[in-house]
Amino acid sequence: MTAHRHPKALFLVLLGLAAPLLAACGASTIEAPFYDTTDVAGFKRYAAPSNIMVMEVHDGQTGIDDASWANMFSHHGFAPQLTFISPQQAEARTGTQNAPATPGQPTLRPKHRMVVVVNPTQNTSRDAMCTDPQNAALTPGQAHTPIRFAFCSGDSVISELRANVENPVDQKKITDLAPTVIHYLFPISQPDRNDDHCSRLSPGC
Repeated sequence: MTAHRHPKALFLVLLGLAAPLLAACGASTIEAPFYDTTDVAGFKRYAAPSNIMVMEVHDGQTGIDDASWANMFSHHGFAPQLTFISPQQAEARTGTQNAPATPGQPTLRPKHRMVVVVNPTQNTSRDAMCTDPQNAALTPGQAHTPIRFAFCSGDSVISELRANVENPVDQKKITDLAPTVIHYLFPISQPDRNDDHCSRLSPGC
């Protein structure tokens, strides 16, 4: 599956998304998401046919291990709910990429993955999240740590958002963010791009 680009991607984020995101997590905030696809009905099922998806984490700041990151973001959002696993766990499960499903080995498509970057560099956004994600050391006294989340299809970003988490970042704060992040990275529907008055909360949008 590839990302389907369209010129109104930025317009979508203005249709009733910003307010609930900014209020979602208390001292932490989540910025409005960016979408580079309109194919929301099937992209999660296609990317994770066994409801298992690889999570690639670039941290180095929080001390949280990759398996814990994956566990905190598992089983949230609309069905099918995803179980995330680290690349190391994926390799241990299948031994090969895109392996066929068996009772003990689910189908994994590692090119379709969730990418997390803690304190990303300024140029780590959009497709760079999928091609060359980089993070930087925290500035002493920094009040919040930015964390970028992206759903990648190969080298292309499908959806992306940024959270600003109050320092010190710990597992509870990340766990509190997880349902909102998953909800917006993997939406069940998007507004009709041809209807400027269509709210994402309205039936049929």
